[in-house]
Amino acid sequence: MDDSSKEPRRASRRIQAVDHAIDVLQALGGTGRAMGVSELARQTGLSKATVHHLLATLETRRFVMRDPNLPQYRLSWALYELGSNVARDIDLSRVARPYLDRLAVQTGESVLLGILDEDSVLYLDRGEAPTGLQMRANAGRRGPLFATASGKVLLAFCNDPQVLDRLLASPLPKLTKSSITDPATLRRELAQVRLQSYATCWQEREIGLCSLAVPLRDYTGTVVGSLAVAGPASRLTTRTVQAHLVPLQAAARRIGMHLGGSQTELSLM
Repeated sequence: MDDSSKEPRRASRRIQAVDHAIDVLQALGGTGRAMGVSELARQTGLSKATVHHLLATLETRRFVMRDPNLPQYRLSWALYELGSNVARDIDLSRVARPYLDRLAVQTGESVLLGILDEDSVLYLDRGEAPTGLQMRANAGRRGPLFATASGKVLLAFCNDPQVLDRLLASPLPKLTKSSITDPATLRRELAQVRLQSYATCWQEREIGLCSLAVPLRDYTGTVVGSLAVAGPASRLTTRTVQAHLVPLQAAARRIGMHLGGSQTELSLM
């Protein structure tokens, strides 16, 4: 019998000792303070002896360190070094690319990946369905923050209040009859975006074009980009928005997992 037929089973087998070590690390990380062997054993459901041996091994590899004055342990610098390597190697465009065309096929509409750059949306990439509306928002093009769903998401979750202050320092241009030009109205809509964790744009930049966007979060919980579906006003409407929102949020959660987003943050979407 060919041994290769057994390979998938061997590859998928979980190593219990590794599972237990991760349980200990997650318990330490979840409290944000030093913990002793007994407390860790209670939290993880492992025996004190098992926890003691795991800590001794993790300490030699610099994943945990002992408190110099107490018989307690805390996370150490080796974890930070590994995490820094992950964060440095992550590229939003590369992570999101496989999901853009897939989402476009699911929704039948164009999909846009955007980031906040200075005072506009910078589109990094897009996905196109075979029969979808052909967008002008090619990679490298920009869009207004106040008149696109992507821009509203990025504005709503921006940590720098000066971005919104600069935008509202001068009158907002009326791009279409549906454009939001009143600062108070825009602030109220951004508050609603923060509450519901998605934004809409109903022909506010271009007649006949509507969009729906959700935030993309990284390992710190920070919104680092937006994922949007854009289509003609005849197809993307208030009646169909929920149907588009489901696959859009699902794709954003998957991208967020690659960026290290926590399950708690991603479940809010």
